[in-house]
Amino acid sequence: MDLTVINLAIRQQGLMVPKGNPKGVTGVESLTRDDLIFINRQRGAGTRILLDHHLKAEGISPRDIRGYDNEEFTHMAVAVNVLTGAADCGMGIMAAARALNLDFVPLARERYDLAIPTRYMDDPRIRILLGLIRSDTVKDRIRDLGGYGTELTGKEMLPGTGLE
Repeated sequence: MDLTVINLAIRQQGLMVPKGNPKGVTGVESLTRDDLIFINRQRGAGTRILLDHHLKAEGISPRDIRGYDNEEFTHMAVAVNVLTGAADCGMGIMAAARALNLDFVPLARERYDLAIPTRYMDDPRIRILLGLIRSDTVKDRIRDLGGYGTELTGKEMLPGTGLE
């Protein structure tokens, strides 16, 4: 199927930690410390896959992380675990950390795109949707969430287009 890919936003993923980062978490290498309890996303979640990628790149075994097998199904649930002290840190998006006044250690940026069958690009409903996505009002609201970038919002993503 011929698709046109339009960027919606770029979001920050990383480690959510209590305000002030009292345990001094600096990245995935911190997760192996004995004094740290981690809260993870569920198996199959994109956030979990991203974490596992970072662990593999650093040569870290999930068995060396206290709490790796403790799972939550949403970014906000992970953030609540950190806020309440049930965990010292957890993987999630900056917007969830910001919503609960947590600190955040960034690990990655990722594109969120909309894939539209190219044959519908001239449909008036798609044109209205793209007009909204490209509006300054929508871009401002996305940025206000925290952890989202709009430098590519509304732009067509051609093959090979990535994040710099």
